[in-house]
Amino acid sequence: MNAVVLLIAGMSVCVSVRADDTYVVGGLGPTKFATEEVQDLVDLLREEIISKLPLGYDQEKPLPEFTARLYREQVVAGTNFFVKVETGPLRFIHVRIHADLTGEAHVVQVQIGKTMGDSLEYF
Repeated sequence: MNAVVLLIAGMSVCVSVRADDTYVVGGLGPTKFATEEVQDLVDLLREEIISKLPLGYDQEKPLPEFTARLYREQVVAGTNFFVKVETGPLRFIHVRIHADLTGEAHVVQVQIGKTMGDSLEYF
């Protein structure tokens, strides 16, 4: 009996969804166009993002562009931002940034070889 109650309680937490079914609690929110605030976050962490790029990915010279195009958010103990950044003509990377509850942000991971058509997913 206790196991059934725990299972039902756990299922009710797992299926908490907004009315439009675009956001699951703890899951990734919808893809949105990057805002000025997201661009400011990317600009603030630019050097850290570049340091996570593999050698040979323009690490020796400045990148011609560093523009946030799209992003998704995940609310955890703070917020994870998944950002599509254009680093040159039709050249994109995906960046995962974690901002903790105090507002401190750092780069968690960077993926290269992305296109504008690649969806932002958890990584």
